[in-house]
Amino acid sequence: MLNLKKITDGISIAGQPTEDELRGAHARGVNTLVNLRTDDEDGFLPTEERIVESTGATYAAIPVSPVTLDDLAVERFSQALSSVNAQPAIVHCKGGGRAGVMTLLHLSIENGWSLQKTLEEGEKHGIAPAPDSPYRAFFESFIRRHSPGERISVDENGNPLTLS
Repeated sequence: MLNLKKITDGISIAGQPTEDELRGAHARGVNTLVNLRTDDEDGFLPTEERIVESTGATYAAIPVSPVTLDDLAVERFSQALSSVNAQPAIVHCKGGGRAGVMTLLHLSIENGWSLQKTLEEGEKHGIAPAPDSPYRAFFESFIRRHSPGERISVDENGNPLTLS
């Protein structure tokens, strides 16, 4: 798959899979495929859901763009990755950029990371949104509004500090 990158044991990101890659994903252990592409994008595969579900895997379409990305899209994304037996999962968009941003948002909330910790993890995996990314403002705002890591003090390893 184009730009396939393992982010956690249960989540990988990629660019648009081919029809053959979609057909073989479940046989290679993928339980869920999440498509972040909008149906008006060049190269969008309208038969993707049918192909994925015919293999026995779960399919989730959560189309996002700089204009449509909102809290509800992130919530739906997290639900798709957190449902029973959802992982291992592959999250894809056209080239992998949106997949990285959405995965980081999910992991930030799931792990209670601060914005700084989330950006560090994103840099480590090469998926942090660039400062000029059309997703960066929402990314920062979402983490500041929703991540427990932005509401509690943590040490350099991301562990909560206790008051004595």
